[in-house]
Amino acid sequence: MNFLIDKIISEVKKTEHTADKIIKDANNEAEKIISNAHKEVDKLIERIKEKVRKEGKIIIEREEKLARAEADNIIKKSEREKEQIGKKSLKNIDEAVKIVIKKVVEGK
Repeated sequence: MNFLIDKIISEVKKTEHTADKIIKDANNEAEKIISNAHKEVDKLIERIKEKVRKEGKIIIEREEKLARAEADNIIKKSEREKEQIGKKSLKNIDEAVKIVIKKVVEGK
């Protein structure tokens, strides 16, 4: 009977040892999976950051082009207005010269 009890105890200890090893291996595997998950998350975050930087750069470049186009339009409009003002000024000078000449000729 003692032999049977010893054998049962021995089998229970083996089973406990096997269970402890399985738990330890499972914990180690879980830690590896968690560690790998953290690494993958970090890589994903970096890829997202890079994508956002590229998209931001594209947006900035697009807005700069729009701003340059708008500035060019403003410059062209200002140049046309300047030309019109110059023409009006020349016309007014011609008119003023005629008036002055007329007054000088009339002796006034």
